Amino acid sequence: MQVILIKSDSKSLMDEKIAEFSKDILEKTILSYPENTIDDILEEASFVSMFGDKKCVLVKNASFFGTMKLTDKDTEKLLKYFNNPNSLTTLIFTTYEDVDSRKNITKSLINQNAYIEIKAPKNYELLNVVRNKMSKYQIKDEALKYLIEASLNNYDIILNEIEKLSLYYKEKDIISLEDLKKITPMNLSDNVFKFVDAVVSKDSFNAINLYENFLTIKTDPLQLLNLLGREYRLLYCYKLFEEKKYSPREMASELKLQEWQVNKLRKEASLYHKDDLKTILVDIFKLDLNIKSGRVDKVVSFYAFLLLEHYKPFYLF
Repeated sequence: MQVILIKSDSKSLMDEKIAEFSKDILEKTILSYPENTIDDILEEASFVSMFGDKKCVLVKNASFFGTMKLTDKDTEKLLKYFNNPNSLTTLIFTTYEDVDSRKNITKSLINQNAYIEIKAPKNYELLNVVRNKMSKYQIKDEALKYLIEASLNNYDIILNEIEKLSLYYKEKDIISLEDLKKITPMNLSDNVFKFVDAVVSKDSFNAINLYENFLTIKTDPLQLLNLLGREYRLLYCYKLFEEKKYSPREMASELKLQEWQVNKLRKEASLYHKDDLKTILVDIFKLDLNIKSGRVDKVVSFYAFLLLEHYKPFYLF
């Protein structure tokens, strides 16, 4: 397939599928919408290198397959490319939002069997999944249930915690509930919410304190960056819907949220201009790319992002 649309509710599963499609391709370009326009995306996908090598173009946050609307002109450009893609380019669109099968661009890829949806395990499936992933250890279900609950039933956070456990207890065969509590405290879930709230509400003091607490229990900064990215995308979408005079109920329907969550977004969004949110999303995208490419240290760079980029605390002035 030359053009692929991947939708998932799990970053880990998304990354696995992207790696599967791009594993034999050396030249890779990562773009992100709306920071990169449709013209940018199609220009990159259509470009043929002087050596004629295959390449992969990954487009993150392709929300225009769902709630985000494109101009008729941009829609026509995409459809034209989908019908005659560059044979040397694997163009991968990714989104964590629901896609709209009524849109022509979505229909086109569905009809070409180029749409892939990957779902994280449901809550009732998590125990068996975690049990299988930790099969090399002797560990009781009581401890596994604790791990799942402390990780907010979030598949990506669970995988991160399992990786931490493997590093901490690589010499052990038996892991007890107490062992788990040392690495994954039950207040992790509360602190994750508090951290995201502190960042988006520009409470730099608490944001940095919570981040430092996360570091003591070996929480991966990329996990926190992904959570922030999701929250800022919601805030950006809120601003777009606000401009279109959507009601809280309509916003809740479009964003797959409860109305009380939309009201919470309203308070947070009041602290930002739409362009500010777009800039922050670009910064998050760049930081994510720089960390994954090994250009920067993830612990230090994420700390700098919190400290210097948006949340300058009083002691920096």
